[in-house]
Amino acid sequence: MPFSLIFVLLLFIGLFIWLELRALIKQREYKELMVASLFLVLSISYGLDYALDWQFLPNPNKLLYILKPVSESVDKFFQVTG
Repeated sequence: MPFSLIFVLLLFIGLFIWLELRALIKQREYKELMVASLFLVLSISYGLDYALDWQFLPNPNKLLYILKPVSESVDKFFQVTG
């Protein structure tokens, strides 16, 4: 099980680097490159943490649970009735 998850993770990382990061480097879009690199590092970290069952990183569901009331209030504010 962990091998297949790690293989898929490496496959998507390779595709992302090949399709997106190369173009950002060539176009010298350094701000977008930093954001993309940050998301790439986060995805690698959480992917390996989940695949190998390390449990080093915090559970992101706790943050979603905390922000759920804010999300619901924003959704109610922008809800269109008619």
